[in-house]
Amino acid sequence: MSNSGVINVPEALFVHFRNATVGQLSLTESGLINFQYGSSWQQHPDRFPISISLPLSGDFDVHASHHFFVNLLPEASIRQQICQSLQISQGNDFGLLKAIGGDCAGALAITHSDAVIQPEQRYEAVSERQLADWSVGTPNAFSAVTGQDEVRLSLAGAQDKLPVHLQDGRIMIPLGSTPSTSLLKFASPIYSHLPENETFVTLLAKAVGLPVVDIQLRQTDRSAIALITRYDRVLQDGYYLRLHQEDFCQALGIGPASKYEKEGGPGLRQCADIIRRHTSFPLIELQKLINWTLFNLLAGNADAHGKNLSLLYSGQGGLQLAPFYDLVCTRNYKNISRHLAMSLGSVTDPDQISAKQLHAMADDLGVRPTVVLKAAARLSEQLQQTMPDVVTQFKDTFGPSPILERIPIIIRRQIRRLTTLLRG
Repeated sequence: MSNSGVINVPEALFVHFRNATVGQLSLTESGLINFQYGSSWQQHPDRFPISISLPLSGDFDVHASHHFFVNLLPEASIRQQICQSLQISQGNDFGLLKAIGGDCAGALAITHSDAVIQPEQRYEAVSERQLADWSVGTPNAFSAVTGQDEVRLSLAGAQDKLPVHLQDGRIMIPLGSTPSTSLLKFASPIYSHLPENETFVTLLAKAVGLPVVDIQLRQTDRSAIALITRYDRVLQDGYYLRLHQEDFCQALGIGPASKYEKEGGPGLRQCADIIRRHTSFPLIELQKLINWTLFNLLAGNADAHGKNLSLLYSGQGGLQLAPFYDLVCTRNYKNISRHLAMSLGSVTDPDQISAKQLHAMADDLGVRPTVVLKAAARLSEQLQQTMPDVVTQFKDTFGPSPILERIPIIIRRQIRRLTTLLRG
């Protein structure tokens, strides 16, 4: 409180979509982030609501806006390291958005000025030595880079990853308002061979027809790094444009601390309801959701929560599921719970899934049970047939890895279990 008795409120932040100002952020006395659409955006010919939970009418409460914007920020130990590097209190969401909100997931950029953001193409090259050090977390890449001048990058999630640009095979850090176009995902000190795991499982999902992110493995002399092309960026007239997206926690007005269904996060019924009411082609998108759910069950991915599923805005208000990402065989790690982030018929233990749960899954999704059962049979058969080829492809492209022995064993066990269930 100042000498005059007036509370010192931080300055406003401004939310931009390309060359338009969408609205303004302010901090309430209780520490929540309040968002208001600007009148110019509400009259803009290309206007759209930045979230299903934040309608253009402005008829939403402060908790919905707070949750939407906090979901753009890093989580857990990555957040802790960034806050320490920038000397920002860990609980200061507003301050963190101000510091690193220039290049977020999706199309929004957050700045301290309402001036139009001019397109830029400025980058700083990353040396192979830096890349090798970051690959093993010495130092943490995200916290190291965000401490630099002119670097304002933010990515949600708890994993060590970094928004970058790939130029003629070289890794570059975007500066100023320059958009990133790729993501680097680094090795974990806890979960062995995590980049290899994600790369293999994503390639496997692609092989059975799931729409997934483009991913490759990049080797340094210390560890492997997963390099992922951002689906929310597109090259147009020589400049990269940001495409808008939101994850299902944002769409439902749920904070990142509640991303798991058992903590109040999205379940399949809620996800299906969003798809049915808001996407351009609900039947197509529902089938994608079915395939994603069953693939995660078969691939041993228990971490398929509401922030690992997103909606991509395709213009003129069109919505579709974004390519699938963060596909990992978590059953490869003994210290990760095998229980599913989203339940199937109220059951989260994949070893306890029965025909009853698959019927309940169909009910949650609003489809006939035969739709789910046929998809389960088809995916099981496709995985059985394509997995040897994906293993060979991985070895030929990226070299041998211990995960190529362990993960196929886990997946084949899941396939046998589900196939037996379907035959029964």
